[in-house]
Amino acid sequence: MRETQADLGPQSRALLHLDVRQGAIWEPSTGLLVAHSGQRFTWSRSATLASVPVPGGSYTAPLTVPAYAEADGGLGLHLGADDILREATATPWLPTPFFGRFRFVERGARTTSNATLFAITPDDPTTGTRFYLFASSNYYALFAHNGSASATATLSAGQPAPGDVVTLDFAWAAGGLALHQRIGAGAPTSATSGALALPSAWSNGTRARIGRRGATANPASLTLIQWALVPGAYDVDTLDTLF
Repeated sequence: MRETQADLGPQSRALLHLDVRQGAIWEPSTGLLVAHSGQRFTWSRSATLASVPVPGGSYTAPLTVPAYAEADGGLGLHLGADDILREATATPWLPTPFFGRFRFVERGARTTSNATLFAITPDDPTTGTRFYLFASSNYYALFAHNGSASATATLSAGQPAPGDVVTLDFAWAAGGLALHQRIGAGAPTSATSGALALPSAWSNGTRARIGRRGATANPASLTLIQWALVPGAYDVDTLDTLF
């Protein structure tokens, strides 16, 4: 029997775990996408999405249906500039030192200034606590603000081209931010920031978002494979065993 959202409980104890390959469930009747960690994401698109890549060609996704594209031997959730994907309710977990992974297919976001792959921000991404990964001077960068101070870790090597599978591993701990990028099976490139304390709580209305920085700001086109956040400090090899 087909599962519904009411039947689906958390399948992961991560702070957030959304893996398209393992069957994140979209419910057409509600427009919600269910993460493995239990969070519900609202999805909407304001226009049809053309040129969704699939083996042998491409297709146009209608206004009311998510688009899925080939991604590293499977299917990924294909998001264009008109797609909005965000948590349905405010982020439930308190800030704690965490490590994460964002895996996707590059679709041109890197060369779009300030295009944001993911964010944990209020609807207004210029105030309060915020954490996001974005394009900066043709590289990817990680930014965090604890409500009184900020830090940025910007890569200076490694420029994925459209169609590349990219793995971005990241962390925010008391020592600051860390960002590691792998393009396909290539060697990693890394960047770190200065020290930045974590806030005691997220600002009111903070939500996890993919392809946006706030309610509408800085959209990015990408094909999502996986997004995961776990508490604690891990190295990249350990993340490979977890996800």
